[in-house]
Amino acid sequence: MKNPLLKNPHLSERGAYLLLVLAVLFWAGNWIVGKALAPLVPPAALTFWRWAIALVLIAPLVAPRLWASREVIRRHWRPIALLGLLGGGLHNVLQYWGLQYTAAINGPLLNSLTPVFIIVLGALFFGEPLRPRTVVGASVALCGALAIITRLDPQVVLGLSFNTGDLLIILSLLMLAGYTIALRWRPAGLDALTFLACFALVAELPVGLAALAEYAGGARIVLNATSIAGIAYVAVFPALLAYHFWNLGVATLGSARAGVFMYLLPFFGSLLGVTLLGERFGLHHAVGIGLIISGVSLATRRR
Repeated sequence: MKNPLLKNPHLSERGAYLLLVLAVLFWAGNWIVGKALAPLVPPAALTFWRWAIALVLIAPLVAPRLWASREVIRRHWRPIALLGLLGGGLHNVLQYWGLQYTAAINGPLLNSLTPVFIIVLGALFFGEPLRPRTVVGASVALCGALAIITRLDPQVVLGLSFNTGDLLIILSLLMLAGYTIALRWRPAGLDALTFLACFALVAELPVGLAALAEYAGGARIVLNATSIAGIAYVAVFPALLAYHFWNLGVATLGSARAGVFMYLLPFFGSLLGVTLLGERFGLHHAVGIGLIISGVSLATRRR
């Protein structure tokens, strides 16, 4: 049963929508930056430093709370460890690792599977009802995401190829879906920011070992302006802010309704491409954006 204490009494549904939109926007930037950093920063090292920097930034605020909540943490260390491993540790390493091998178009295409994973896993393992409105809205939004990714060109679909990197990304997205569903087990006695600190500390343990293994194998960070700026971005926005906003949004709306917001990722990816990279705004953008907004609105709207 979902813990009612996980709902934020001060966060309205509209506020949750805004936080989820911002979280997905920051994660869209993570795909772009992660791909750019692939030749400069090894995947485990990138994951380790993003959470290390995020922890340093919030340490003055959460350190006293962690000490005050030590008994709650001791009693609930199992769900905290599970959530840290699923969402912040192995998931991120697999994502950055996969980006070293996959084509740029495959990332957002595969990410479109995440809401489907969330809905299906929630129904299979937790008995969450498959509400027709959510399923139809998710399907419409999926069509919009595919319209943007394929540019409405059948040849793009026929030319897609998948490799080991794609399998790694699919596994990482399954873990993210599992994390989103498992947020129902977040200890009720921890505020959202303190939970994020616990989550990040757990994630750093296996990721730190993986980073040491990378270093022993000869992998090194190439320090330059691009790598430093990229690491700073993934620490502040996709790690610290996006996870915090996502946790709050899921606690308010539930995993299935919140998961549909993942379909905004191709929309934001194309928007960033148009505004930052000078790409042309085409018919496929207009069709995709219309379908995504319609699908998300339908899936999240109450009767």
